[in-house]
Amino acid sequence: MAKKLSVMAVVCVSVLALTVVGCTPPPAASLYVNPCSTQAAITCDSVTGHIASVPLGAAQNRLAIVLPGTGATPSAYQKLTTALSYAGFHVIGLRYNTGVGTNSACPDANAVTDPDCHRAFKAEVAFGAGVNDPSGHAYDSPAVNVSAANSVENRILQLVNYLANNYATSGWSQYQKKTGLTCDSLNTTYGVCDVDWSKVVLVGHSLGAGEALYLAKFHDVNRLAMISGPFDEYLSPSLVVAPWITEGGFATPASSMYGLTQLLEPNYPNQSAAWDALGLAGPQVSVDSDTPPYSGSHQLTTNVTPSCSTSGARHNSTAQDLCTPGSPVPSLQQAWQFLAGA
Repeated sequence: MAKKLSVMAVVCVSVLALTVVGCTPPPAASLYVNPCSTQAAITCDSVTGHIASVPLGAAQNRLAIVLPGTGATPSAYQKLTTALSYAGFHVIGLRYNTGVGTNSACPDANAVTDPDCHRAFKAEVAFGAGVNDPSGHAYDSPAVNVSAANSVENRILQLVNYLANNYATSGWSQYQKKTGLTCDSLNTTYGVCDVDWSKVVLVGHSLGAGEALYLAKFHDVNRLAMISGPFDEYLSPSLVVAPWITEGGFATPASSMYGLTQLLEPNYPNQSAAWDALGLAGPQVSVDSDTPPYSGSHQLTTNVTPSCSTSGARHNSTAQDLCTPGSPVPSLQQAWQFLAGA
């Protein structure tokens, strides 16, 4: 018998408010999945695995995939995933290889002599070392060692397949290219049914923003939300945005791309340059003083005071639980839901 994905109950003052400003209950994501449970070839991680949740608001029939930043795991983004769940999304917090950040993989000195350093790094994390991307090109970065099985793409495909097969009454199968129980599009690279990317909203923070953008180069996703990212820029000696961004050719149009960053974080100018290169609609609008749809801008900023004093506090204040202010309602909840297209 198929299992049903359960959620934690919570009482809020206004049901209507849940999809707009909302209340933040205990984590809505009630299912933790060890990555190797979805495919034996994937590295096991029983402590900090994937997180999945079903909609707690009116169903959007869209899947939000949250990609953590460098060194982070899905459990660091419970406020964000809960906000998206209450906005009606199925939500996945994806556990993937976050051990190496973009700046470490491609410091300025390397990027100056190898401008495609960022492309190779992003490609290997996204698709695996030496694995052809959907356009038929393969890359191998010296900064990481990510197998095809442990790539972001394979982990997404295998997790959605696992959820569809094991929680058949929870609506996960709608995100696969299927007719009934029959797969209409087998991904021959990873040996599993393809995801219907037109129903996917990619939400990435920091490193995750760059990985989400890289996936959007090959998949026409419903929406792309880049939070405090990407980091694919370098000084040579003036600021240069990585070629894989400036060359264009994205499957996802700029009209479906959105960004949010903290005005006082060190990488703010770099992120702004990348957004401009992508053609995101501006001018920049502060979510602190405006409300959705933020005057039509796709470039959003905030100057919230971090609720933490750790290194990178301002950078992490845009998405991570420890540093995002506001309780029980995160100060950026409305902005997050807008970024995802709620």
